[in-house]
Amino acid sequence: MKNPVSAFLRPLAAGLGLAVLLLAAGCAGVAENPGPAPRPNPGPDGSQVRLPASPPPAAAPTTPWNTRVSPGSQQIPSFASLAPAVDRSIAYAARKPASAVAIDKPGASLTWGQLHQALLTFRRILPELDRDPSVLSKYFKWVPLDTDTLLTGYYEPTIEVSRTARGPYVWPIYRNPGASAKKHSREAIDYGGALRGKGLEIGYAKDPIAVFFLHVQGSGKLRFVEDGTTEYVLFGGNNGHRYVGVGRVMVNRGCFPEEEMSMQRIRRFLEENPAQIREYLTANPSYIFFRESQTPPIGAMGVPVTPHASIAVDPGFVPYGSLLVVDGDLPGFPGPAPERFTGFVMAQDTGCMRGNHFDLYLGPGEKAAHQAGLMKGTAKAYILMPR
Repeated sequence: MKNPVSAFLRPLAAGLGLAVLLLAAGCAGVAENPGPAPRPNPGPDGSQVRLPASPPPAAAPTTPWNTRVSPGSQQIPSFASLAPAVDRSIAYAARKPASAVAIDKPGASLTWGQLHQALLTFRRILPELDRDPSVLSKYFKWVPLDTDTLLTGYYEPTIEVSRTARGPYVWPIYRNPGASAKKHSREAIDYGGALRGKGLEIGYAKDPIAVFFLHVQGSGKLRFVEDGTTEYVLFGGNNGHRYVGVGRVMVNRGCFPEEEMSMQRIRRFLEENPAQIREYLTANPSYIFFRESQTPPIGAMGVPVTPHASIAVDPGFVPYGSLLVVDGDLPGFPGPAPERFTGFVMAQDTGCMRGNHFDLYLGPGEKAAHQAGLMKGTAKAYILMPR
């Protein structure tokens, strides 16, 4: 979560899902270190990600979003369940100079003091919103951003691992080796054994593709086969090598058309061509190291991110703590029909996105992984302004 770059897919942009975009261009996934420092692997030159062609978004409903918003439309149990996430933004805004400008957009200008008060009001009316979402219009007006928002997604992967190397479990997930981190490329680490035998292994996976996607996301959860216990692994640094977008390499070499690029398509190609896994994964010399944690992923704002409520943003476009509404499509699951997402979200993380690009945190699980891998498109976004 910072303006980083998940291993090869994360902020991907207009519609491929951050993860997909990262794969293509070299942005990072969710920033997993506490605090607003930029996330893993920043893009090689900071340039905009060139997006593959994508189908037009599904037609938006004709009824205004404020008459459709509900916990169901946000895929949360209740609006009251947003309280912990809102509290984190309240605490963040409270630490800012009250008179300094926080948001300055056409039709929406707020100081940090005003944003703090707006968040307090929103927090107070959450139970009322569960009874009647239209109550929001008594306290807030919604100001649309002047252009459509690029909406992508990221998720929390879970990988099965062994505590020791045995059988098929031979692909290490490493802690940061310190000063020697900068010496070795992905090829040297994964295939040359550069870090082997140094006691840096957190666990061993049986799927090198899954480990690579863990690098892309920047954090995740390990499930140990010995006893079924789990622990989080968060971003713990990288080797400083130049990031290369593996998805772009694969498209350029004719593995599949650009318009098909997704995490799912990349995985399918590699599974169908196992002899080429090494060639393509090592095309990106950048490598992510991890640290164990008992707490979930931490965003760039320095707090845990909340599924379907936290978004990663360009903090130069909207600041951390901002309270917004997003209205757009998520990929269907398990069927192809898109799901409409209309919900209240808070800017609490960042990635390698630039400008009006929001990356929605989808949480753990198969559905989250599926949607993040395919997610791409435009959405409408609104700043909630106190009346």
